[in-house]
Amino acid sequence: MTEKLERTRVTPRERHRRHANPFAMRFEVAPVDLGVYGRTQPLALDIGFGEGIFAIELARRHPEWNVLGFEIREHYVRWLNDGARAREITNLHAVQANASTHLDTVVPDKSVGFVAINFPDPWFKRRHIKRRVLNGPWLAILEKKLLPGAELHAMSDYEPIARQMNKVMSVAAGWDVVVPLTSTGPSTTGIMTEREARHSGRGEPIHRMAYRFRGC
Repeated sequence: MTEKLERTRVTPRERHRRHANPFAMRFEVAPVDLGVYGRTQPLALDIGFGEGIFAIELARRHPEWNVLGFEIREHYVRWLNDGARAREITNLHAVQANASTHLDTVVPDKSVGFVAINFPDPWFKRRHIKRRVLNGPWLAILEKKLLPGAELHAMSDYEPIARQMNKVMSVAAGWDVVVPLTSTGPSTTGIMTEREARHSGRGEPIHRMAYRFRGC
């Protein structure tokens, strides 16, 4: 994957935020205005989209979805929205939000058909493990947002967090395994992220899994 989003100027305020801990910032986020898509379709969530190349390709390959990107870093949100407009991709929109705390506010219930969690922050320290995005309470909120048959795809280069995500999903009612936890094989979505390509190019394992929601 060689495509790059154009990196527009970073303001002094954004430069400060890049070097601060963005997860320590507290701000309110309004519900997403679905009118931005100009149509009604199931949402596909890209949680923590980073440089945004996966979100761009997801929107291109799946015109049947309205892709919504969550990202805490303001400059990444601007880059992705600008990149989508420049490419005339109308089914992609990004919001500055922390999926761990803002999901219930931002996303309508029973509106989501797909979720991607690619390389979530591992929160290495024991006292910070509770901040990992995929946990039991957060999954319960996510389930309210899902349509029957929605899929959740997750991957990480850090095996302990992959096993933790798999453990959360394995005890959750209403989910079927699509791809069991594995460190071999291709991307479960058919789309390789920039980080996935970097690790794979170095021969480093990527831990992947996918699940399908049948309802609670």
